[in-house]
Amino acid sequence: MIYDQVVIGSGISGLVAATILAQYGHRVALVEQAPVLAPVLRGFSRQGIYYDTGFHYSGGLGDGEVLDVLFRYLGIAEKLEKYSFAADRFDTFRDVETQEEFHFPIGREALRDRLCTAFPQEREGIDKYLAMVQQACQAIPYLNLDLEFGQVKPMLGVHGPSLGEVLDQLIGNTALKGLLSMHSLLYGVPPDQVPFFLHASVAGLYYESVHGLKGGGLSLVQAFEQRLDELGVDVFLGQAAQKFSFAANGTLAGVTMADGEVVACRNCVATVHPQVVLDLVPSELLRPVYRRRLENLEETVSALMLYAACETPSQLLQGSNLFLGRLGRPLEGLGGGPLEERPINMAGTAPDDKGPGARGFVAICPAEQDCTARWSGSSLGKRPVEYLRFKEETMERMQCHIERSCPELRGTFKVSAGATPLTIRDFAANPAGGLYGVKHRVGQYNPMARTRVPGLFLAGQAVVAPGVLGGALSGFLTCGQMLGQDQLLERVKACS
Repeated sequence: MIYDQVVIGSGISGLVAATILAQYGHRVALVEQAPVLAPVLRGFSRQGIYYDTGFHYSGGLGDGEVLDVLFRYLGIAEKLEKYSFAADRFDTFRDVETQEEFHFPIGREALRDRLCTAFPQEREGIDKYLAMVQQACQAIPYLNLDLEFGQVKPMLGVHGPSLGEVLDQLIGNTALKGLLSMHSLLYGVPPDQVPFFLHASVAGLYYESVHGLKGGGLSLVQAFEQRLDELGVDVFLGQAAQKFSFAANGTLAGVTMADGEVVACRNCVATVHPQVVLDLVPSELLRPVYRRRLENLEETVSALMLYAACETPSQLLQGSNLFLGRLGRPLEGLGGGPLEERPINMAGTAPDDKGPGARGFVAICPAEQDCTARWSGSSLGKRPVEYLRFKEETMERMQCHIERSCPELRGTFKVSAGATPLTIRDFAANPAGGLYGVKHRVGQYNPMARTRVPGLFLAGQAVVAPGVLGGALSGFLTCGQMLGQDQLLERVKACS
C-alpha cells in the first residue's frame, strides 16, 4: 500500500496533521516510536492520581475562541469536557520572601484594573503593553480568523523587539516587569531573548479566558484516538522512523522503520525535533547552510519536575496555578543559580470522574541542561546509582522549598515521582532535554513548514510556537502549505 501521507510523531502537531489530512480524504499513516500515542501529552498515573505532563491549562479554549474552533473542525470538541479556571485568580504569583501575592484575573479589562490598582504610577505603560499584546494577537492567522494570509508579515518576531526590550520601554517598576514576564515559564525562554510577538500570542490568550480539560491531557489524546479510528488512519506504534527513501527522480518514496519495514508514501510530515530530521535525510539532499542551521538551533530551558500526592484536595491549586519567586527580581535568565532562588510553577491535577481535582500537583523548576550531563549515556530504567541519588536529593530540596514558600501545604503532600532533563530528553525526544523543544528567540531562524526536499514537510513546536495551541497551529499551517492555506482556513471559519 502507498499512503498519500505519513506523519512521523504523535504529539499534538502530529495528531492534528493526521486528522486534517484524513478529513481531506487522504490515506494517512501515523508513526510513533513510543508504545502509545502522544506519550508526553497523555500524562501518567501514580497511586490512583493522574498527573498531566503536557497539558495543564490553555487560553483560547472558550466557546468560539481559536482552540475551541480548531477542535470543532477536527471533530473532537464534542468528545471533550472543559472547565473554566477561577475568574479572579487563574494564576497567582507569590513572593517567597514576603508572602505578598498578585492574582491574575481572567479578562483584559479586569487585568488592567488590577494592575493599575497595584501599580498606579504605571497606568500609561500598562495600557500600552496590553494594547500591544492585543495588536500582536490580531496579526496571527487562526488567532484572528478574519486575517488573510496575504496580510501576514514574514519572519514576524524574529527581528524583535524582545519582551524585555518592550517592558524596559514601557515600565519603570521592577516588580511589575517581573509580573508581566512571569509567563516566560510557559514557553521556556527568558524575557531578554523571547520575541514580544511570541510572548503576546501566548499570554494574550490567557488574559482573555483560561480553561482546563476534565481528565487532563489524557482526555485530549483519547479524543484524537477515537477520531483517527473514525477516519481510518493507520497507526504504527513502537516503531521509530530510521530514514527516508527516495525514488530515482529525487521525490520521497517512503519511510524506513526500525524493523526494516518501508512505509511507502507520496508525502511526509515530520513533527519530530528538527535535529532528528537530519538523521533521516541523506546529507546530499540538504544544503550545508540549512543543515548547520538545524544543528545549531538552541533549545528551551529544561526542568526539574516534582509530582506530589496530597492527603486532601488542595484548595490552593483548584482552578488556579501558583508561581513562586521574588517579586522584586525580574526573570533575567532561567535555570541558573541555586534551586531555591529559581522560580517554580505549580499546577494542580485536573478534575475527573473521581472528584474535584487538585488531589495532587506538579511543580516545575527551570534547570540547567548540563546538570545531568554526566549521566547522558544512560537510558530509562538503567540509570546509575549516582543519578538516582541526585534525583532523590533534588526532589527533597524542591519539597522543602515548596513547604517553606507555601506553609498551607506543609505536611500535606508526598512526592510520588520526579523528572530531570534526562527524563524529558528520553520521553519528549528533545536531544538537549528542552522542556519545550527548540527555542523561539530573537535572531534565531527556526525551520519553515516546507523543505527543499520534495514531499517532506515539517511541523511541531519548533516551527510555530510552543504548547498545545502552538503545536496545533503548526499542524494547521503545515497542512495549509500542502492543501492550500486559504481553502483550509475557510473550512475552519465555517466551524466558528
